[in-house]
Amino acid sequence: MEINGHEAIKKMEAISKLPGGSFNVSFYPCNLTKGEASAELKTYTECRFRVPLSHDKWDIDGSHYFLFEDSTGNPKTCYKVLIRFVAFSHDNFKPLKVTWTK
Repeated sequence: MEINGHEAIKKMEAISKLPGGSFNVSFYPCNLTKGEASAELKTYTECRFRVPLSHDKWDIDGSHYFLFEDSTGNPKTCYKVLIRFVAFSHDNFKPLKVTWTK
């Protein structure tokens, strides 16, 4: 199964508002400052969407980033278009492939 990237972002934000709602997200980490992207897929489980923190600053438009908290509440950030898989608690965390084409 697949999900459009923009729809996935909206669902991750919406499910985070529900009691007990969470998601898993898998993406390729990237360091734009160094111009490096990892070839290893990183997965975080039982995450929740978060709003920007006062110290969140980026060299490019912040709308390119997806902000979330991992299962222990630590703030995380990823470049949206590098998200490859998502899974939602209300679907028993069944993984969905994220596509970024229309």
